[in-house]
Amino acid sequence: MSRPPHPARPLLFLDYDGTLAPIVADPAAAVPHAAVPGLLRRLHARHPVVLVTGRHLADVAALFEDVPPIRAVGLHGTQTGTLGGDLRHLLSEDAERALARLRTRVPKGDGVVVEDKGAAFAVHYRHASDEAAALARLRAWAADVPAVLTPIWGKKVVELRPAATSKGTAVRTIAAEHPGRTPVYLGDDVTDEDAFEALAAVEGAVSVKVGEGATRARYRLPDVDAVAAYLEGFL
Repeated sequence: MSRPPHPARPLLFLDYDGTLAPIVADPAAAVPHAAVPGLLRRLHARHPVVLVTGRHLADVAALFEDVPPIRAVGLHGTQTGTLGGDLRHLLSEDAERALARLRTRVPKGDGVVVEDKGAAFAVHYRHASDEAAALARLRAWAADVPAVLTPIWGKKVVELRPAATSKGTAVRTIAAEHPGRTPVYLGDDVTDEDAFEALAAVEGAVSVKVGEGATRARYRLPDVDAVAAYLEGFL
């Protein structure tokens, strides 16, 4: 898989964890790569930039000391706004009720940790002494998820999102607002595959998988350092 090109008029979609910040055991400690804050300020001055993350946007903004009001999509497409600015939630009442019910039934213990995201939550099992057993308990819990929600299995984590909403739906909507711009999406996790798929039919679109693993992306970069170097090329 070849390295990604640099379109002259990009519309930059950037995942956070594993793309702009290295993956760490404690999500609260996932500070951005040292070059990223400056890069974002400079990129924002030249091109439309959209952060697309599974996190609550307020939590991401708190990890930056100084960040421009970049447009952002949080909670896998169910939150929109700007970093450090106003936010809007897109969850239906049915989805909110289902999330509240399932939150009370998470099989906690043995290193299983619930990460609160306000309107949503994630369940991590990377600290479990027996990851296989923890995963089995979580799969049994997720079997009770109603049709209004979809479980998303990531890197030793499971999250629930509304069935009709994803990073892919968000990317399609925003790309349609920028005719004449070439979408460029960088992401590392399974939730980013929805965005890669959404861009598959867009002529010239650049989809970039960060790290190893099977992917629908057209290009690949090995790590966060390579992402920073690639983004520098747009300046």
